Amino acid sequence: MRRTAPLLLVGALVPLLASCATIVDQRGFAPTPGSVEKLEVGTQSREDVVRLIGSPSAVATFNPNVWYYISQKQETWAFLKPVMLEQNVMQLSFNDSGRLQAIKKYDLSDGRDIDMVSRITPTAGKELTVLEQIMGNVGRFSGPRQETNPGAPVPGGGGI
Repeated sequence: MRRTAPLLLVGALVPLLASCATIVDQRGFAPTPGSVEKLEVGTQSREDVVRLIGSPSAVATFNPNVWYYISQKQETWAFLKPVMLEQNVMQLSFNDSGRLQAIKKYDLSDGRDIDMVSRITPTAGKELTVLEQIMGNVGRFSGPRQETNPGAPVPGGGGI
């Protein structure tokens, strides 16, 4: 009995510890090797860029001439919050004629935390209490419905 208890404990803990393996996820833009180096400022069009490295991860909201290619690598251990290992953002800017104008690259060190605004947008209307909601419905209901059979023939109705 004294020997089986530690063996059972070890037998139960080994699968639990094995299930806590580290998981590394690669997400987003993954270019083929050497394709990004083939980008040439001033000579390539949007179509050339899409053909060479693919469609962008995102397009700027207020300027369709700015494209973003985003990739991230995260590490997750068990149930803990994922840790960002790498983040790469490539910003491509095009001029009005659609030619590649500039290439900028950003990494994890360039990222900034953004604080959310805690203000609440007011809505139109009136906030009602529970009692006001209950009392507001008094008298709005109609009487009992007459039972009818919608599929029944109507007396005096002509047939075909």
